[in-house]
Amino acid sequence: MPIVVGIRFKDSGKIYYFDPRDLELHTGDPVIVETVRGLELARVAFERREVGDDAIVGELKPVVRRAEDADLARMAELQQYHAEALARCAEKVQEHGLPMKLVKAEYSFDGSRLTFYFTADQRVDFRQLVRDLARTFKTRIELRQIGPRDEAKMLGGIGPCGRILCCASFLPDYARVSIKMAKDQDLPLNPSKISGVCGRLLCCLSYEHEQYLEMRSQLPKRGTWVMTPDGPGEVVGQHVLKQQVLVQLASSGMIETYDIPQITLATEQVAALARARAAEGITPARPAKTERGERRMLRDEVDAFEWNDDLSLLEDDEPSFSPPAPVLPPIIESSRDAEQQLVPKSRARRRGGNAADDAPAAPAKSPGKHPPATAAKSPGKHPSAAAAKSSGKHPPATKPSPQEPAGTPGGDTGKRRRRRRNTGK
Repeated sequence: MPIVVGIRFKDSGKIYYFDPRDLELHTGDPVIVETVRGLELARVAFERREVGDDAIVGELKPVVRRAEDADLARMAELQQYHAEALARCAEKVQEHGLPMKLVKAEYSFDGSRLTFYFTADQRVDFRQLVRDLARTFKTRIELRQIGPRDEAKMLGGIGPCGRILCCASFLPDYARVSIKMAKDQDLPLNPSKISGVCGRLLCCLSYEHEQYLEMRSQLPKRGTWVMTPDGPGEVVGQHVLKQQVLVQLASSGMIETYDIPQITLATEQVAALARARAAEGITPARPAKTERGERRMLRDEVDAFEWNDDLSLLEDDEPSFSPPAPVLPPIIESSRDAEQQLVPKSRARRRGGNAADDAPAAPAKSPGKHPPATAAKSPGKHPSAAAAKSSGKHPPATKPSPQEPAGTPGGDTGKRRRRRRNTGK
């Protein structure tokens, strides 16, 4: 395991590990160490000790030597130029019109680098500013943007408690603070009361948070019912540090303050009374069954309701008997009626355009060419009109035989009949 010493560059800065080599170093000794930016002046935070390999991040740099009086004097001389460098840099910033606020200027130990710290609400393009500052100071320029907490740490100050800021005195890292910590400690959620100089939440909110949680866990939660010397009641408030609770009594509605031992003693008395009654054979009354909500009961009632009887009232009443259908005399159709029906049928066939698929029409009127079919001339094919009258039935439609010529009534088309009608034949 490597042997290291703790080195701190600022009073409240982080502690870094360095190799002490064969130097005998004590806490608070000024030393010169080697860093990635060159030689720096620092102080020993703790003496040499062994640490694990996983604690070493990167390369372990060595301690060069102890700091002498000349080194301290040189560093003090460079610090005298910090205010002048900051003022000249502010002029350059104003010339370029950059939205940035300068916080501090700092020279390195050997004077080869000048660092400016600033704050800004957004990223700033300061490349041209760096060129002008390098020509002005004739040294290497570095600009660093920091946050409001870093600004308070560099400048220092007095906190609301009247003491030096924690971040500027001893706090190496910023505590992780949330608004929930203020709620757990029953602090007023007023920004002016729980904010520090930097405008962020107070770092000291995290110091006692765990203790508050531990003490609060020993108190009954709000909304629970407890037994007090004055009767049962509901917990409506807590005093964590005093270990007291505020109870609203069920009998009078008054809010009283009770200590935890009082509530515990009353609870033990109730338990002892219950054990005594159980020994005597007195059983507690069975609690009445709690009624369900009105909405749930109404839904169950609707689901169990029989709708068949009510829906039957919406239907029309059907008659118990149906009247007999009237008996009509048979329809007697004469040859004249058949001839009158021929015209609309032929027109329908003309619209369709295919007369062969339609039913054959009745015989034409010309007595010389196509005589009407009677029972005397063709007794085997067409029934007579007298027979149709006697039977009360319609004569069946005749179909043309395949031996008939195209000019017969069965094979005639609508166009041919129309031509005959127009010529008067």
